[in-house]
Amino acid sequence: MGPGQPTMSNLEVPNLEDNGSNWVTYKERVINILTHKGLERHLYGTAPKPEELREVDGKWFTEEEPTKPLTRKEIKEHDTKIDIFVQQEATVREVIYQTISQYTFLRIYKEETSAKLWIKLISLF
Repeated sequence: MGPGQPTMSNLEVPNLEDNGSNWVTYKERVINILTHKGLERHLYGTAPKPEELREVDGKWFTEEEPTKPLTRKEIKEHDTKIDIFVQQEATVREVIYQTISQYTFLRIYKEETSAKLWIKLISLF
Protein backbone atom coordinates (compact mmCIF):
# COMPACT_ATOMS: atom_id res chain seq x y z
CA MET A 1 0.00 0.00 0.00
CA GLY A 2 1.24 3.45 -0.82
CA PRO A 3 1.36 6.45 1.46
CA GLY A 4 -2.02 7.80 2.46
CA GLN A 5 -3.88 4.64 1.50
CA PRO A 6 -6.09 3.21 4.20
CA THR A 7 -4.94 0.24 6.24
CA MET A 8 -6.91 -1.91 8.66
CA SER A 9 -5.50 0.12 11.55
CA ASN A 10 -6.84 3.46 10.30
CA LEU A 11 -10.19 2.23 9.02
CA GLU A 12 -12.34 2.47 12.10
CA VAL A 13 -15.59 0.72 12.78
CA PRO A 14 -17.61 2.18 15.65
CA ASN A 15 -18.32 -0.09 18.59
CA LEU A 16 -21.83 -1.51 18.45
CA GLU A 17 -23.95 -0.29 21.33
CA ASP A 18 -25.64 -3.10 23.30
CA ASN A 19 -28.99 -1.39 22.80
CA GLY A 20 -28.44 -1.30 19.01
CA SER A 21 -28.89 2.47 18.83
CA ASN A 22 -26.09 2.73 16.26
CA TRP A 23 -26.88 -0.50 14.37
CA VAL A 24 -27.44 1.12 10.97
CA THR A 25 -24.11 2.96 11.08
CA TYR A 26 -22.30 -0.02 12.54
CA LYS A 27 -23.65 -2.44 9.92
CA GLU A 28 -22.72 -0.19 7.01
CA ARG A 29 -19.22 0.42 8.39
CA VAL A 30 -18.57 -3.30 8.89
CA ILE A 31 -19.77 -4.09 5.37
CA ASN A 32 -17.68 -1.26 3.95
CA ILE A 33 -14.43 -2.20 5.70
CA LEU A 34 -14.81 -5.85 4.77
CA THR A 35 -15.58 -4.91 1.17
CA HIS A 36 -12.48 -2.70 1.18
CA LYS A 37 -10.45 -5.70 2.37
CA GLY A 38 -12.02 -8.03 -0.21
CA LEU A 39 -13.73 -10.10 2.48
CA GLU A 40 -17.42 -9.32 2.00
CA ARG A 41 -18.07 -12.76 0.48
CA HIS A 42 -17.14 -14.29 3.82
CA LEU A 43 -19.69 -12.05 5.52
CA TYR A 44 -22.41 -13.24 3.14
CA GLY A 45 -21.32 -16.88 3.05
CA THR A 46 -20.47 -16.86 -0.66
CA ALA A 47 -16.68 -17.28 -0.36
CA PRO A 48 -15.93 -20.74 -1.71
CA LYS A 49 -14.33 -22.99 0.88
CA PRO A 50 -11.67 -25.24 -0.62
CA GLU A 51 -12.89 -28.80 -0.92
CA GLU A 52 -11.92 -31.39 1.66
CA LEU A 53 -9.35 -33.94 0.65
CA ARG A 54 -9.78 -37.66 1.19
CA GLU A 55 -6.94 -39.91 2.32
CA VAL A 56 -6.70 -43.51 1.15
CA ASP A 57 -3.65 -45.61 1.99
CA GLY A 58 -1.50 -42.54 2.64
CA LYS A 59 -2.45 -40.83 -0.63
CA TRP A 60 -4.66 -37.78 -0.94
CA PHE A 61 -7.51 -37.35 -3.42
CA THR A 62 -10.09 -34.73 -4.32
CA GLU A 63 -13.78 -35.51 -4.73
CA GLU A 64 -13.45 -34.14 -8.26
CA GLU A 65 -10.77 -36.69 -9.19
CA PRO A 66 -11.21 -39.58 -6.75
CA THR A 67 -8.82 -41.93 -8.58
CA LYS A 68 -5.92 -39.54 -9.22
CA PRO A 69 -3.65 -39.05 -6.19
CA LEU A 70 -2.45 -35.51 -5.59
CA THR A 71 1.22 -34.64 -5.91
CA ARG A 72 3.10 -33.07 -2.99
CA LYS A 73 2.95 -29.75 -4.82
CA GLU A 74 -0.84 -30.03 -5.25
CA ILE A 75 -1.26 -30.91 -1.57
CA LYS A 76 0.83 -27.91 -0.57
CA GLU A 77 -1.21 -25.63 -2.89
CA HIS A 78 -4.42 -27.00 -1.38
CA ASP A 79 -3.12 -26.43 2.16
CA THR A 80 -2.28 -22.85 1.22
CA LYS A 81 -5.83 -22.30 -0.08
CA ILE A 82 -7.25 -23.70 3.18
CA ASP A 83 -4.93 -21.47 5.24
CA ILE A 84 -5.99 -18.37 3.29
CA PHE A 85 -9.67 -19.21 3.68
CA VAL A 86 -9.34 -19.79 7.43
CA GLN A 87 -7.32 -16.59 7.90
CA GLN A 88 -9.91 -14.57 5.99
CA GLU A 89 -12.70 -16.06 8.10
CA ALA A 90 -10.74 -15.11 11.23
CA THR A 91 -10.23 -11.54 9.97
CA VAL A 92 -13.97 -11.08 9.43
CA ARG A 93 -14.71 -12.45 12.89
CA GLU A 94 -12.07 -10.22 14.45
CA VAL A 95 -13.49 -7.06 12.86
CA ILE A 96 -16.79 -7.94 14.52
CA TYR A 97 -15.32 -9.17 17.82
CA GLN A 98 -13.27 -6.01 18.31
CA THR A 99 -16.34 -3.82 17.96
CA ILE A 100 -18.91 -5.57 20.14
CA SER A 101 -19.28 -5.92 23.90
CA GLN A 102 -18.51 -9.11 25.78
CA TYR A 103 -22.25 -9.53 26.33
CA THR A 104 -22.90 -9.55 22.57
CA PHE A 105 -19.80 -11.64 21.90
CA LEU A 106 -21.05 -14.38 24.22
CA ARG A 107 -24.32 -14.49 22.29
CA ILE A 108 -22.75 -15.04 18.86
CA TYR A 109 -19.24 -16.51 19.06
CA LYS A 110 -20.23 -20.18 18.75
CA GLU A 111 -21.43 -19.83 15.16
CA GLU A 112 -19.46 -22.03 12.74
CA THR A 113 -18.71 -19.44 10.06
CA SER A 114 -18.34 -15.70 9.88
CA ALA A 115 -21.50 -15.57 7.73
CA LYS A 116 -23.53 -17.43 10.36
CA LEU A 117 -22.03 -15.18 13.03
CA TRP A 118 -23.14 -12.11 11.03
CA ILE A 119 -26.64 -13.52 10.57
CA LYS A 120 -26.84 -14.16 14.32
CA LEU A 121 -25.68 -10.61 15.04
CA ILE A 122 -28.28 -9.20 12.64
CA SER A 123 -30.99 -11.22 14.40
CA LEU A 124 -30.11 -9.53 17.68
CA PHE A 125 -30.56 -6.01 16.30
